[in-house]
Amino acid sequence: MYLHHLTLQAFGPFARTESVDFDALTSNGLFLLRGDTGAGKTSILDAVCFALYGTVPGIRPTHRLRSDHAPTDTRTHVILEFTAAGRLLKIARKPKQTYPSKRAKTGTATAEATVELHQWTDTDGVAGWEPVSANHQDTAREIEAALGLSKEQFCQVVLLPQGDFATFLRSDAKDRTVLLRRLFDTGRFQELQAWLTNRSKATKKDLDEVTATLQQLSERIHQEAGPLLHQDAPSTDEAARPETEDPVDVLPWAQQLRTLAVNAHTEAVADEERSDTEHQHAKTEHQRTHELAGQQTQHAQAQARRTALDDKAAHHPRLRNELDRGRRAERLRPLLEAVKHTSRALDTATTAEDDARTQLPEQHRRTGIPQLQAALEQNHAEKGRVEGLLPDEQHHTLLGAQITDLNTKAEQAH
Repeated sequence: MYLHHLTLQAFGPFARTESVDFDALTSNGLFLLRGDTGAGKTSILDAVCFALYGTVPGIRPTHRLRSDHAPTDTRTHVILEFTAAGRLLKIARKPKQTYPSKRAKTGTATAEATVELHQWTDTDGVAGWEPVSANHQDTAREIEAALGLSKEQFCQVVLLPQGDFATFLRSDAKDRTVLLRRLFDTGRFQELQAWLTNRSKATKKDLDEVTATLQQLSERIHQEAGPLLHQDAPSTDEAARPETEDPVDVLPWAQQLRTLAVNAHTEAVADEERSDTEHQHAKTEHQRTHELAGQQTQHAQAQARRTALDDKAAHHPRLRNELDRGRRAERLRPLLEAVKHTSRALDTATTAEDDARTQLPEQHRRTGIPQLQAALEQNHAEKGRVEGLLPDEQHHTLLGAQITDLNTKAEQAH
């Protein structure tokens, strides 16, 4: 952060408008604010803090910042130009204040606090102040984002209150420690120290646990590696267990044991491969023997079937004659089937004829088919003749009815 220019009006001990050009002061490096007590040195720092955050360091009320020597119609305000985060900013603040009312001859009016934040821009060769914010909350966010400090942090890190500094010079080491903790908020360093202490204790505890685990593993390794340690190998003497559980001693010992274990594993793998080869060979021989036994069993069964067939071969001529007769008889099968079908049809027709004869008159039940055919034709002829006489019969019946009717009318006429 770099201060460029500060303008005060009716602020603190300054009754009128005063300006401070920080660029001119800082051209040669550091500068010193010097003056008698009450000359306004602290007020300049208060004005910087007020311009940035709207309040001053400490617990002084904002409305007491107005100069008691300023005319009543002069408004208190502070304007500060500064650079932060690569931005050239200008902020103007006016605190809340009362002044005599111009409308009424008596009484006062109140002007609310205002703030205006501008940023210097240079776009397309056109330079000037561009408004950024005129709201207290938005301006506070912009200032804190540009400076990276809150008001309390700014006062503790940038501004060291004069009264607290005098107390610091006169205090002893213990009081200075308390004062520095309050001024510079060293609580985070105390928390860091406490965290480091707790971390050290936890690490020591973890180290003890690791050491105990290492001892247990060493004992287990020694127990598991017993067969290897008793082998007559050249590295057996070198793989002696260390007297201490120091990781520097245990690690080479464990690595040597691992080398022995790897060699033993390699030999075991080679033995396993040889065993697998022998097992596979034996399995192949067993399979071949099993197949041979199966073939021998099939051969014995075939021999038994051949013997049985040879025993049955004596009956082949008789069976062949029977087969020939059967083939010849097979040709008569359709005729035999037709005879059976005709016989069944004959039986059915005979039964139907017997049932039909029971319905004929007694004199025709034993008559042959030709006679029955002639009688049937005669009946048909007689039936035709009778049917031809039916109209005459109907006419005769009608005439009889008419005659009866006439007779009745004649009788009635007499």
